[in-house]
Amino acid sequence: MTELIVQRQCYVILSGGRRKAGYIKSFNPDEFTLTYSDGSSETYPLTDLVVFDIIGSTFFRRFRAYIDVSYNLTRADNASQISVGGGLRYISPQWKSSLDFSALDSQRNNADNISRVSAQLDVQRVTNNRNFLLGGLAYLSNTEQSLQGRYLFRLGFGRYMVLSNKLAWGVNLGINYNVENFNDMTTLAQQSVELGIGTELDMFDFKNWTLKSTLIVYPSLSESGRWRADYNLYFKWNLPLDFYLKPNLQFNYDNQAASRGSEFDYIFTLGVGWKFD
Repeated sequence: MTELIVQRQCYVILSGGRRKAGYIKSFNPDEFTLTYSDGSSETYPLTDLVVFDIIGSTFFRRFRAYIDVSYNLTRADNASQISVGGGLRYISPQWKSSLDFSALDSQRNNADNISRVSAQLDVQRVTNNRNFLLGGLAYLSNTEQSLQGRYLFRLGFGRYMVLSNKLAWGVNLGINYNVENFNDMTTLAQQSVELGIGTELDMFDFKNWTLKSTLIVYPSLSESGRWRADYNLYFKWNLPLDFYLKPNLQFNYDNQAASRGSEFDYIFTLGVGWKFD
């Protein structure tokens, strides 16, 4: 029987949402032993293992990053478009955080330039089993909605409703402080307080692909009748040599957008990227 030993510390999620960190050994194909930092150990059936991830031995080894770029150039109207996306991930037994950004710049003769920049930092603090606390910062700027800059600060909590070795689905609720500036000079800068009601679906550990979908609805608490929504869909198809193909859809809606802006804006990109640890 083949012996399997993982020498680096691992972060695992067991059935029922139990979260553990330690070193894995398996001498039996039907079970594994998790040894903790204090020397104690526990043995579990292999069917209890939902999520398995190696934790870097130092702070900097716990980061993972990716970047992708796409560029289009056409002779008609001398049109050009470039989009850049990237991200950073950090994982430890108690913390899970991610930083994602994207930028689009489109230019053509005899037409206004189109630009869009978004960035989002999410931090989760695992409490017990399926529950977590969350915090976040977000930035969005786009010409379609005449939005010079939106800064969002969020605090809340969430719970994973479904957690398996291939799928995680969670819901969350938070309070947001929102600061906005507009390109439209007739619309003044404003500040508001919102609820943030969100859901996230994460499909992973499939042979060649992963999918992540998030939706957050923001009913305003300080502006009568206003509500917003942000939707993101990430799909990644793994290619050889750590390259990947990534279609990405981002959609933003605001039922009280600036007077010269559109109620909604979206961007769809299809690019080739490279991941590195």
